[in-house]
Amino acid sequence: MPTLDFTVDRLSRLVGKELNFDDLQKDLQWISLDIEDFDKKEQKIKVEFSPNRPDFASPEGIARALKGYYELELGSPRYEMTEGTDELHVDKTVKDVRPYIVAAVIRNIDLDDDEVKTIMNIQEALHHTLGRGRKKVAIGLHDYDKVKGPFRYTTVKPDEIKFRPLQLEKLNLTPQEILEEHPKGIEYAHILEGCSRYPMIFDKDDNVVSFPPIINGILTTVTDGTKNFLLDLTGTDYNAINYSLNILATTFADMGATIETVKIIYEEEEPKIYPDLTPAKWMINAKYINSVIGLDLTIKNMIKCLEKCRLDAKPGKKKGTIEVTVPAYRTDFMHEVDFAEEVAIGYGYNNLPVNLFEGGIGQYHPLVQLQNRVRNIMAGAGYLETWNFILTSQDYYKSLKIPFNEKDNVIIANPVSKEWNTARSIILPVLMKLLQFNRSEEKPINIFEVGDVVILDNKTLTGTRDEMHICALTHHSFAEFTEIRSAFDFLIQTLGIQKRISVKSCINPTFINGRVGEIMLDNNLKIGIIGEIYPEVLENFGLLYPVAVFEMNLTPLLSKEENRIE
Repeated sequence: MPTLDFTVDRLSRLVGKELNFDDLQKDLQWISLDIEDFDKKEQKIKVEFSPNRPDFASPEGIARALKGYYELELGSPRYEMTEGTDELHVDKTVKDVRPYIVAAVIRNIDLDDDEVKTIMNIQEALHHTLGRGRKKVAIGLHDYDKVKGPFRYTTVKPDEIKFRPLQLEKLNLTPQEILEEHPKGIEYAHILEGCSRYPMIFDKDDNVVSFPPIINGILTTVTDGTKNFLLDLTGTDYNAINYSLNILATTFADMGATIETVKIIYEEEEPKIYPDLTPAKWMINAKYINSVIGLDLTIKNMIKCLEKCRLDAKPGKKKGTIEVTVPAYRTDFMHEVDFAEEVAIGYGYNNLPVNLFEGGIGQYHPLVQLQNRVRNIMAGAGYLETWNFILTSQDYYKSLKIPFNEKDNVIIANPVSKEWNTARSIILPVLMKLLQFNRSEEKPINIFEVGDVVILDNKTLTGTRDEMHICALTHHSFAEFTEIRSAFDFLIQTLGIQKRISVKSCINPTFINGRVGEIMLDNNLKIGIIGEIYPEVLENFGLLYPVAVFEMNLTPLLSKEENRIE
């Protein structure tokens, strides 16, 4: 989770009210910030904020919220912008590389040390949250007085030009050399992997302003004497770069700067003006909001609560509705339920009524009861329980010789690494990888996991469904089908379902022919597999000894009507 630290004195100046250290620790939590650390002697507080609230990445953003909480200012903040004369021309060649760009000019600002630190922190937070490590959003901050518009956003060949990048100021390098030799180039080269041309921003005199998302040119280096800034944000997600620009621009405005617009001119589209601080409009149902938070507030009371959260609100044209206007720097509204949270914050969590629960005695869900029984049985059989992530790698499936079809598996759109690019549909791949990491441990290694897998299902609201699986394996010099079959039989007999379970011979590329079978429920439903792992698969995972394994779907063992094992 991203964090931010600041002094109580600075926050007091931004809010326009003297703040008490002890009270502030409570108040910050009421506006959805977690206290990570605090130093009462130095009057410093460190908070942790949710990635869906990147506007909290600066004391200015937090002060904005506190002004509403203390009812010093209600409703959406107002920001004035000056119409600028700068233009940025976008070449159509960027469409296949990094298609989106927005920009702004920030004028007449004199940053102190705390504000410089804030700008650096907010850039880092935006790169991490909305930017997904610069893949979706990369931010360029430049000394505006060192360049001349109009600007060009285009692409170049890897060895077409040379320029002096930041951090290696004494060298003129091509874009390809930067990716191979520059620290930032090495770190972010994967974003441009496979591209035959690289994105580049030039000024009027063909000086390199930026090589996004990698590094800026030395020409636009920001110093402590910089008073006017040029902001450019490029990326692969238009909404992400637009939100990021709005957050940066409004933060600069709260520091006392003037926001000046830039006209973005496309070859095949209408020109657009940025920043675009047009608020979003929502229509919410008051009855629904009350049902979520368990109150009976009037529309007037709800409007007051929303205004305290720095949202504009008024009665809707339709009875029982509220029209809400959301500032352009808020990225976290996706559903009507998000406004219920804002009403609760505005009302005050500490003001919510405390009610004693009136109901029956709680009990475990039948599926959880079954899980616990299975865990106890497998532990009794001498197997050690493991816990693994539900995300895994497509490469593990290939190592198991299992064809990986993207139409049949959940693919992560923006994974942090190749190690976590899909949701597991079976447990076996992660147990085999765990075994690989521990292959030097004393044998035998007998492990199991009872956990969720994710199956694509277009009949459900989310397009997926969860299944609960048990997977167990044994690994040692003499591991074989008979041994794992004994453990499997012990499990189903102890559960009392042996009459419903059968094993039918099959062919599976992961297992040795003649030593593998499908686990059937009531002779008509395949719910798992059992067998000895094929030698080539063992080599793929770097294993020197045999592995015998079974995996079974536990979900069908429960009756839908009675929620019990039949």
